[in-house]
This record gives sequence, C-alpha cells and structure tokens, in this order.
Amino acid sequence: MSVLLDAINNIDNFTIALLLLSLGIALFYEMINGFHDTANAVAMIIYTNSMKPGYSVIMAGIMNFLGVILGGIGVAYVIVHLLPLDIMVSSNQNATLVMIFSLLISAVVWNLGTWYFGLPVSSSHSLIGSIVGVSIAFGMMNGFTFSQSVNWKVVYGILTALALSPLFGFGFAFLIMKLSRKIVKNPKFFKTPSADGKKKPNFWMRTGIIATGAGVSFAHGSNDGQKGIGLIMIILIGILPTYYALNMEAHQYKIMQTRDGAANLAKFYADNNETLTKLLEEKRLISALKIENKIAECDVNQVYNTTLEISKKLDGLKTYSELSNEDRWKIHTAVLCSDNFFGQVERAYKLIDKDKSDYIGDQRKQMITSTEYVPFWVIIAVALMLGIGTMIGYKRVVLTIGEKIGSKPINHMQGAVSQAMAMVTILLANFAHAPVSTTHIVSSSVDGTMVAEPDGGIQKKTINTILVAWIITLPVTAFMGAGIYMVLDHLMR
Repeated sequence: MSVLLDAINNIDNFTIALLLLSLGIALFYEMINGFHDTANAVAMIIYTNSMKPGYSVIMAGIMNFLGVILGGIGVAYVIVHLLPLDIMVSSNQNATLVMIFSLLISAVVWNLGTWYFGLPVSSSHSLIGSIVGVSIAFGMMNGFTFSQSVNWKVVYGILTALALSPLFGFGFAFLIMKLSRKIVKNPKFFKTPSADGKKKPNFWMRTGIIATGAGVSFAHGSNDGQKGIGLIMIILIGILPTYYALNMEAHQYKIMQTRDGAANLAKFYADNNETLTKLLEEKRLISALKIENKIAECDVNQVYNTTLEISKKLDGLKTYSELSNEDRWKIHTAVLCSDNFFGQVERAYKLIDKDKSDYIGDQRKQMITSTEYVPFWVIIAVALMLGIGTMIGYKRVVLTIGEKIGSKPINHMQGAVSQAMAMVTILLANFAHAPVSTTHIVSSSVDGTMVAEPDGGIQKKTINTILVAWIITLPVTAFMGAGIYMVLDHLMR
C-alpha cells in the first residue's frame, strides 16, 4: 500500500482519475463475480437452511479471502499472459487504457445481464471472451493475421480446462451420490428443505453442508479471485509503470533470484547457441513481438544481450528504487521478452532433452520473481468485493441452483455431495494453474447428484437455457470486447 500512496502523491490529477476509474471498474467486475460465482459457493448452505444468509456470506468472504491468500498467483498470470505481449511491453498508456476499459466493460455488461435473469453463467467465460476479442481487435488494427493476434496455445489450454472441469464435477458427484445411497440408510439425510418444513438439517448433515460450502468458497477464492487480481495488476502496470513494473518492495534476495536466473539463461543461450540457431532456422522459435521488432529487447537475435543485460543491471542492487524510472521499465520489458523466448525454448527442448527443458523452466521461475507478484492490498480488495457481491446478489442464483436445475428440489445429501465434488474439482484445477468456472462446476455437480437419484432428473428447460448462455458467452463477449476496443481506440487517437 505504501507504494500506491507514494505513486498517488507523485502523479497528476488526470492520472489519478484514470487509475481510480480503472480500479473501480475492475473491482465492480469482481463484485458481479460475487453475484454469479461466489453465490454458488453458499447456495446449498442457504437453500437447505443450514446457516442464515448473513452468516453464510461472512463465512464465504473469510474463506474466499483465505483462498486468495493461499492459492498463489499462477492463475492470475495465466490471465495476464492471454494478452498480446505487444500491449504488455508498450509504454503507450492510451493503448493500455483502451484495452482495460474495453474488456472490463464487455465482461461487466454481460455478467450484469445474465445475473438479472438469474442465470448461473460463468464470469470466467465472459472475461476470457472479452480478452480474446480485445486481442483480436488490437491485432487487426496493427496488421496481424488472425492466428497472430492471440496466444491461441494459452486460449486452447484454458478452454480445455473450462470444458473438462464441469464433466469431472458431474462424474464425481454422480458416483459419490450413488455410493451415498448404498451406504447411508437414514432417510433424514435425503430430505428436501420444503419437505422438512424448512427446518435445519440434522447436526451431521448440517455440518457436512457447511464444511463443503466453506470448501467451495475457499476453492473459489483460490481460482476465481485470481482473475480479478490479474486484471488489477494489468491496470497498475499499465498506468503506474514506474511503481508497478517491478516489485518495489522486493527483498534483495528476490532481486538476486531475478539476476541469477537471467545470468543462467544467458549462459545457457551461449552454451547451446548451435542448437538454438538451428531451431531459429527451422522457425520453431519466433520473434516475441508481432509488430516488427519495435522493441530491441524482444528481438530473438538480441535475446542473449537482453538477458545478460538484466543480470548486469541488477548486480549488486539492493532495492529497485535505486534504478531510474527508464531502467525499471526496461528491466520489466526485458524480463517479459526473455521469458517469452525461453518459454518457447523450454517447450522445444521437451522433445530433445527433458533435463535441459526442466533447467530452463527452473531458471525462468527465478527470473520472473520480481515481475510476477501481487501487492497484499490487491488481494484484500478482491476478497472484499467478492463478499460484497455475494451479499447483494446471491438470492437469484440460489433459487436457480436449489430448485430450477433438478426435476425436484435438491435434498440435503445432494447439497453436501455437489459442494464437496465441486470443491475437489476446483482445487485440482488450481493446482494445475487452470482458470475454471465455479458456476459451471457447481451446476454440473448438482446435475450429477440429480441424475444419480432413482426418481431424479433435471429440468431440461433450465439446463437448455443455461447451456445456450454458456455457449454464446464467449463469442458475444469477444465481439463486444472487439467492438468497444475499436470505438475507444478511435476516440483516444
């Protein structure tokens, strides 16, 4: 927070206004994420009367907070790396602002619309669709081909995770529900809230529902919360590069890690120059920038000098405040471009020498420690907005999850099983740094428990409506993001 206060005291009023507006939109997006996704985490607790809504929301907020803190930042930077490197290394503040506003406005408008109709649609889908749309628009306006405009390898990986995770949630929930029917014979565990006169479940069932709901909230924070963190880091780096291009609070040992990682990668380049030259000739390694080498650090022919320069500039440095404003941005750009290049080298070496591939991966992790970080106040802000969003908008989604997915209202055991399996699925995805949708996974887990019941089933009308909304979210938000980007870019010129 001290870095932010220092920045505000040293920038003009216009930049302060842009910063506050950008952060406001990003945090509003997180609040809407609470409408959609965090509400899913407490839906069963509230619907089964296991805990009062106010207490449920407080618990969800605490568990979200813990999830964000303990979940790492891997997912956050997967989101960041969806954006074209050309934007991330650009010192053009207008380009960054147009990108930020475009993707946020697109995601916010779609999320608000679907929330209004009570549809548990994925905030992740809307965000990723918006980013893809903005990236394509940026590429088209800078002469890229369609294939060059987006990091499609990352997009495909994310889409695969988004597609497979609900199937895992459905399958896990189906199997565990079937098993529960065989093992648990007490009919009290299978009562619905309406059939039970809206009384609280028995002690053990209530404990299970609350515990698994808390687990879903924790898992949600560890995955979905990081998407908002990634957005805020894009804003801070874009608007306040002097203060956030590098971690100004980094300890000397963190700086040494970056220095040593860069030095080791430069040495690797020198020692394996013949193989790397061959890979370049085969076009298995490409220029980091698609705009023809406007930035020297991103020229593949200069990557050795770029990486070596990082280690030289950081040698003996105790704090990044010792660097000039220009050098801070140069180090930031050089790290991004070197990491992009050696990421390609790492993948290429997996096919010819796994030990060298693993070594490159380890050194890349060392090098990026000072550029891939998150200030603690960002984590707190995101966690708070998720909680506030849940308090405001949970009722619509709770009703959809509890009564409109299954052919009959969900029972207590189904609530506990669906939450437990959703929690497991999200945590597995988080471990793999895969952005997934709490909404999709919770809804699919509920489906799994409904289909597993002898007299159960799902309401086709509701499921069809949700599926259509899921399917069109990506293309609609992509078109919206691209359109808004083109309009704002024209206005800002």
